[in-house]
Parts: sequence; structure tokens; C-alpha cells
Amino acid sequence: MKPRVTQAGGVVERDPSLALVDFIAQARDHQPYGGIIWEDLTWDITPTDVKTRAHLAKKKTLYFTEHARAQVSLEKRAVFEAAFAGLVKACIVNRRLKRGMESGTQRVFLRACRYVYGTLTLPVRRDPTRITRGHFIAAETACLRREKPSSAYRVAQLLEEFAAIIDRHALCRASIEFRTSVPRPTNEADRTTAGFEQRMRDLPSRSVLDALATVANDPDLGRRPFDLLRVRLAELLFVGGFRIGEALTLPQNTLVREFVLDEAQEIRLDAITGARIERLGLRYWPEKGGDPVVKWVPSVANPLVQRALEDIERICGPARRNAAWLEAHPGDVAVDITDVESLSFEQVAGIIGIANVGGVAQWFAQRRRGGREAIVRRAGRSYVTGVALRRALASDRYDKAVLVREDGRRQHLSESLFVVFMHESAEGRSTNRYISMPVTWQQVSDFLCGRQGYPSVFERRGYLDDAGRPLRIKTHDFRRLLSIVAQRGGLSQTEIAQWMGRRRIADNAAYDLRSAAEMAGEMRKLVTKNAVYGAIADQVRALPESDRGAFLDARLAMVHTTPLGNCASNIAEAPCATAVSCLGGCRHYLRRKGDEASRNRLLTIEAETLPALQRARQAASEGKYNAESWVRSQETVLHTVRAALAIDDDHDIDTGALRHVAPDGPLSGEPL
Repeated sequence: MKPRVTQAGGVVERDPSLALVDFIAQARDHQPYGGIIWEDLTWDITPTDVKTRAHLAKKKTLYFTEHARAQVSLEKRAVFEAAFAGLVKACIVNRRLKRGMESGTQRVFLRACRYVYGTLTLPVRRDPTRITRGHFIAAETACLRREKPSSAYRVAQLLEEFAAIIDRHALCRASIEFRTSVPRPTNEADRTTAGFEQRMRDLPSRSVLDALATVANDPDLGRRPFDLLRVRLAELLFVGGFRIGEALTLPQNTLVREFVLDEAQEIRLDAITGARIERLGLRYWPEKGGDPVVKWVPSVANPLVQRALEDIERICGPARRNAAWLEAHPGDVAVDITDVESLSFEQVAGIIGIANVGGVAQWFAQRRRGGREAIVRRAGRSYVTGVALRRALASDRYDKAVLVREDGRRQHLSESLFVVFMHESAEGRSTNRYISMPVTWQQVSDFLCGRQGYPSVFERRGYLDDAGRPLRIKTHDFRRLLSIVAQRGGLSQTEIAQWMGRRRIADNAAYDLRSAAEMAGEMRKLVTKNAVYGAIADQVRALPESDRGAFLDARLAMVHTTPLGNCASNIAEAPCATAVSCLGGCRHYLRRKGDEASRNRLLTIEAETLPALQRARQAASEGKYNAESWVRSQETVLHTVRAALAIDDDHDIDTGALRHVAPDGPLSGEPL
């Protein structure tokens, strides 16, 4: 869409005010969010989500207001001026139409817009064409003060996108041309940072795993079925490494069984018992998209998986069957009463699970349940009809799909593994066995971590850490633990990425929490297999085979991480003598094939080095002092960068493998 122009003295000038009017009008005419009113201060965009999971927020609402906590009501929020709100709404529509943006990124984009709004004076808020680059710089500064580093980077990227939309459609009096200065967060796999040490400390401790195992095998746990259900869910997280959303949306027919075959395609038998060897898998929907896949669990975990699924079926089976009935009877509940039947409050309390008869009137008082009009007074007593009670119960129905995929496929409540009755988890409340609900993330988190008013299972049983605090374990900690176990067990990077359901092999790095000594162990294996080259490999090959192991243990004690890859220099004995100048052609510089983080940094350096080299050569041609050293330095950096990038293009190298970038480079500092 091109902005309107006006003629002034024969010179064509852009009119940003008219361009803004056109931009908003186009968005308003083509807005894709059905059921919303353009002028509203809030937009509920939940119905247009093309993919949802039941454990996530039920409602996705956009608040066109200044920053406020989620609990703050709309009446107490400071709303955008109408002109600025129109600009933001048009940008949100534009992002949806052009790029199909989901609700999550739309809400973060709106958060970025709030930072800009907070920097504007009232005249600019009422005339957004007066927004300048300075406002975006101030917004970025405010973002850095308020947000965590990872969130600040994400918001800053969307500030840049907001400015780009304004520039692309010429909506302001001068081009914004804003580029964020917020750096990408430090590589989480960098073993030299305090953040890495904190991630190591956050791994589940032996004490919390032992405590959870004790709880899981407690015979008295059966007296609290919902606790038993959550323990069995935690066990599936432990053996499968699922994301919590993947676990909570497991299909009812999740179990897959098959016999293990030998090379002759015969069923393999156990060498001791002679029993046929069977492997178990769990079918699940990957959170990153795609068709359902099977996650095969280690054979030693088969009894654990079978016990978990048996207990889950016993607890969830009745609620799942009720969910199937509800889906077959829209708007109704399976309560055995007639429509004309007259029920006393005592009878109603027994049906809906309210211990105090006095609470029945309050339960009906809610408008969606019919209000007090549903109650009939007769001879000084209160009654309700069967049809009124049925209608009130049906108002609590959970009629949404547990899972909706991008292609429209759905998994309903009756097709899901984890289904419970309403209030089954609530202490002090009777279970409503007419309404079925999915298990939520909050219910699992309360069990494992606790929160104010909701003690965890460890707090209830007195399991404390060394500081006297209740033990706790996050649902994602199981996944982190399994990922590092897979790294230590020697699985290839491809196998780990596939088993963990990751889109990119490079994502393994964020979960690789092996110590520098463990990384050195991997390097020692590569050296003994002649898979890497360099000074240390040459020394190993020159030694008698019987001495190689001891030499490697003594000389290759650690491997540390740099922003550009890995380094095998002996920092156990001395720090890096070149101040991490890997691109000087250092022989110790290693790079892992497929590492996206280091690749992005290298591409940036390559783009910066080319013009620097050109300037150096120009200076050398003009005979400027010491320019030749500048040329050699830039050429070395460029050569090393391209050698490091070439590892990704070498088809003879497996993805995830470590390779020396400059095996014949100079020995910087203390050689290995």
C-alpha cells in the first residue's frame, strides 16, 4: 500500500497523516479476528488461534493499555489514546494477514508498543505521525530496565519490527530507521558464565529424585487418587523427557508395543528367561508441530511405564467415559433426574457436591447458572426444578478441544489420556462427577513445586533441602536431566534431537550441561579415533599405544566453550594467552557442525571483516604506516571464519561432531 501524496510547488511530498488513515482503514476492512469490535479497548483473539493446547491460557486477550499486571482490571488501566491505538491495531492486523502471527507473538508485539507509548508526550500520542527515532531509543532503554535479558532481546526485536512497519508504509514525518542495540543473550552452553553454573545447580538433585521415588512407591498414596495421578504423570516425564504440554495432551491410545527383532527378523529372546523382548513407546503430539510420533522408552523403564498407565487409566477412565457422553449430548449432563422433578436444596447439595446446604443458593446465584430466578420458594422452603439444575450443571461443561493443530486436526477430551472430574483436585470440595475436565499445568506445578496456599507434596511430607526449604522440582527439569543423560551416554546429536522432539540439532547445545571435564572426555575419544587433528593428536600418535591413555588424561583435562565454538587449550594449567582470540588461526579452536549460535556470530564477523579488509588494503596501497599488518590480521580473521563455516558444508562430517578449524595454525600460548 503506497501513501497518498500531495503537490506542493511542483514537488511531490508524502503526507503521513493521510497514509496513516489509509493504513488503518485497510486493516479495519480486512481484519481477520472475527467477533471483535474495532473500537474496543480489548480484543479477544482466542477463537482465531489455529493451534491450542488445553494446559495453556484459556483466553488470549489484547489490552490496548499501558503496562499493568495481569490481575489489574480494565477499569484501572490507562488506555491508549485513540490515534495510537488505531496504529497499533492496524500493525497487529498487518502482522496477522502478512505473516500469520499467533496470539503469543501478538501479545509481545503489543508489549513492545507499550514501551513506545510510555515515551510519548500527549500531542504525539494523539498524532502518531510525530513519532521519532528518539522515542524508540527511549523505549529500548525502558525495556532494558524492566525486562530480563532474554525477554528484553525479544521485545527489542519487535520494537525494530514496529519501526520497520512505520517506515515501510511512510506513516511518520521522518523515517525512524531504528536498529536495536540489545545483544542476543549469551549462549547458554557457554561454560565460562555464572549463568551456566546456575543451570547446573538447577538440575534435579539426588535428594529430590529419591524423595519422589519414595512418594511414588508409597502404598498409602492410593488414598489420594489425584496425588497418585500426578505422581504417575511425573514418572512419564521422567522416562520420556516430554515437555509438560506434550505430556498433558497424550492421546488415550498413547501406548505402542512391538517385539524386538534380531538380524534374521526373528523375535529376540531374553538370554536368561527366554521371554520375548518387547519395547514400549508413547505416542505423542510434538509441541513444535508435525504428526504424532512415538517416543520409545528404555526397556528397563517398561515396568514403570506399564504401572503408570494402569493407574492413570483406573483414575481417568470414568471421567473420560463421561467426557464421551458429554460430547455425544451437547448442552446436557448425565444426571438421573427428570425435567419436571422438584428438588430440595439438600438434594441439590448432594448432587453437585456442596457440603453446606447454604451454599446452594450462592451456587445458583451466578448468572450463567440461571441466577436466583432458578429457585422456587414454596411453603417457606426453596426448590429447583430438574431442568433448572440440569441447565446449571451444563454451564460448567468443558466443550473445547484439548489440542488443535495448525491443519485443523483436533483431539477431544474423550480422546485424551489425562481427564478428571471437576474439583477432583480441590481440597475441601466434593468432586462434581457430571463434568469432565483436562488436567492442567498449574495442578501439576502445585504438586511438584507448591505456591502460597498450595503446599507441594514434598512440603506436606517434610522433605527439605540442606537450607531447610521444601524440596521442589519443575516439570521441565525432567527434560533437562534426560537430555544431559543422553549426552553422557554417547547418543549422537541427531538421535538426541529426534528423541527430544527438537526442530534443530543446534538446540541440543542449550541442554548440554556437561562439565568441561566431560567435554574433554569426548575430545579424548575423538583423538584416539583419529577424528581430530593438531599438535596434541600428533603427540598422541607418536607415543606407544600403552602410554596414550595416561597422556591424554593428563594433558587434555578440560574443554571450554567460547562464543565461536569450543577450545581444547589447557586452561586447567593456564588461562588463554590470546584472550580468546580464536579467529587468529589458533590451533586449539574447535567448532561443532550445525551449531547455529556460533554460525550466526561468524556470519556477522564475516560481514564486518570484508569492508575492514578493503579499507586496510586501500591504506596499504597508499603507503600508510603499518597497514600491511592490518591487512594480514583481517585476512587471517576472514580465512579462519570461512574455514569454520566450511565445516557445516562438509558432507563427510556428521552433524554435531567437533572439528579443528585450523589444524595447522599457530600454537598460541601454552601448547597441549
